[in-house]
Amino acid sequence: MKQEQKQEIALMRYGVIAPLVTDTSNFPSLDAFYRDAALKRYPGPDGSMRNFAAATIEKWYRSYKRYGFDGLLPAGRSDAGKSRKLDSDMMEYI
Repeated sequence: MKQEQKQEIALMRYGVIAPLVTDTSNFPSLDAFYRDAALKRYPGPDGSMRNFAAATIEKWYRSYKRYGFDGLLPAGRSDAGKSRKLDSDMMEYI
């Protein structure tokens, strides 16, 4: 994934948690915010409308608090470039 795409995703995630970050939410608790935010639909970087689970929104907020904006950037796959279906013996055989 290109850096520009990662930035767009991080901006979309920030848009979801922005009321918490800017302290403009009027919810009695963080859990109430997460549940309410999970009921809404948000425009993704590709223009499609998406829903997110309350746990996902909570994860984004915690990551933002800990790492700042960089915490909202999508992480690359740890197994990038490796086969998930074939083990090394099978690859060698082939």
